[in-house]
Amino acid sequence: MKNHQSGYTLVELSVVMALAGLIVVGSLVGATTLLHQQTVNGLAAQNADAIKRVNEAYAQLPSYAGLSLRQAVSFGAFSQFVITQRATDNVTVAHPLRGAVGVAPVNGAAQAWGLYLNAIPADLCAELLLQSAPVADALVVYPGGMGNPNDWTRSLLINANVPAITIGAGFGAAAPRIVKNMTEDLTPVALSAACQSAGDTLGVLLLKSKLR
Repeated sequence: MKNHQSGYTLVELSVVMALAGLIVVGSLVGATTLLHQQTVNGLAAQNADAIKRVNEAYAQLPSYAGLSLRQAVSFGAFSQFVITQRATDNVTVAHPLRGAVGVAPVNGAAQAWGLYLNAIPADLCAELLLQSAPVADALVVYPGGMGNPNDWTRSLLINANVPAITIGAGFGAAAPRIVKNMTEDLTPVALSAACQSAGDTLGVLLLKSKLR
């Protein structure tokens, strides 16, 4: 009489455990990727809505002079963002990734304004810029971000004759990178260079203008 063994061998159990581990890891990676995509989609949609509301409010005016974060909030922008001290000059806005939001006109003739998002994770950089390109006349990446979300106004210069934006001097290796300019389209080369050199987190500026 032969003895018949029942159950699994150690090798078989090891294979099953390894396959189960791969399935779990794959599921986690897929869930993380989906969550990131949903986050970017939601953030991009809110940015587009904010830009639309500000532009509609200033459509009949020659410039964006006087535009502030408080005004943007009063126009109904950032409805899904965290807003504190609403209707005061000390109003603050944080986007869903918990970074600060800044809104201000470009210095000078104020014929352009910017929506700035701080503390964007580097792994969301490329997708956010791609989704932002259709609603922004220009895009700028600030490596490491900024402590004050409106400090970008000191670094940005605008040439109304071209029209085009340029970055002021004095930044060195951490200089902001223009990914899309007013008369140019976003290119894969500029996108890759800006995101790869931005560090772990970055600031993203979406610029709208009356000059185009």
